Amino acid sequence: MSEEGSGQAVERFMEADSDTIIDGTKRLVWLKKDTWQMSGKWMAQRQVKEFAEGLNRKRFAGFSNWRLPTTEEAKSLFDKKQENSDHMGKVIHLSGLFEPGCGFLCWTSDVRHNIQGVRLSFRKGVIMYDDIFRVSRGASRLVRDIEKDE
Repeated sequence: MSEEGSGQAVERFMEADSDTIIDGTKRLVWLKKDTWQMSGKWMAQRQVKEFAEGLNRKRFAGFSNWRLPTTEEAKSLFDKKQENSDHMGKVIHLSGLFEPGCGFLCWTSDVRHNIQGVRLSFRKGVIMYDDIFRVSRGASRLVRDIEKDE
């Protein structure tokens, strides 16, 4: 997906390095792989938060501010014009810069009623609510904000 600006097409996503992708429109940095691809395990929302904390302690990719995306941030990745594939080989609508073979459901940081986490389907672009302690093919694509001095 390109945006027109000053007569020149600008790509929204740019490969930063072997682990990350820059979202120039949202000023975010995304991990190329989701938590399932990185760990080989499905996780509940709380486990994903702990996984992000572990990456932060290690300063993964040189940074310590990795987190779960908000629902709006995760939704912004879904693009019906894009095709990638999930861990089952089914089509998901996510930029091809992201590593294929990921989970098709993405935990977000949002919670309602203290127990229901919000997940986004990269197959259909819809959100659903699930128990924050339920593993059920749980994965997330971690993100961080680009700081002003970067």
